[in-house]
Amino acid sequence: MPDDIPDTAPNLEDVNYDELSEFFEKKGAVELISLLDGEGYRFDEIDDLLDVSRGYLNDRRDEAVHLRLIVPDQAYRDDSVRRVWTLTTLGHYLRQRMRHLGVTESHERLITARREYEDRKGDFLDWVDDPESIEAYAEDMRAGNRVHPTEFPAKIQDLFRRIDHDRF
Repeated sequence: MPDDIPDTAPNLEDVNYDELSEFFEKKGAVELISLLDGEGYRFDEIDDLLDVSRGYLNDRRDEAVHLRLIVPDQAYRDDSVRRVWTLTTLGHYLRQRMRHLGVTESHERLITARREYEDRKGDFLDWVDDPESIEAYAEDMRAGNRVHPTEFPAKIQDLFRRIDHDRF
């Protein structure tokens, strides 16, 4: 193997399984390993995607390095070299098991749901910041107008249409 490529293949006799088990019991550990992949993520990207405090995330990163689950690496992005965190071979093995158990898929849906929530919350905050929109909405509600179905995002409107058409 060339000298500039680290060998991350695990020697399973050297793995401290008690520490490994304790690591995954801690807040943010499963989320961190579930998120990482072969491409790697910058620490700020990890921090943005996980709903874990930066302090916990720093601790989990350091512990994952100690346990040889992740390593710092370099990635070329935006015409520059960036430091990223990526899984070792042992980390990949464990993430693969997470994938087979549905953990990574559930975690990806959770991240997507958080993003959608933040987007929709932003839309609401923009709307509520306009007194005229609140007054118009209140008047429509008082008048008995059906304002809700037309205000749902297009994806949700489509979902309701499919549910109505796909009755048992």
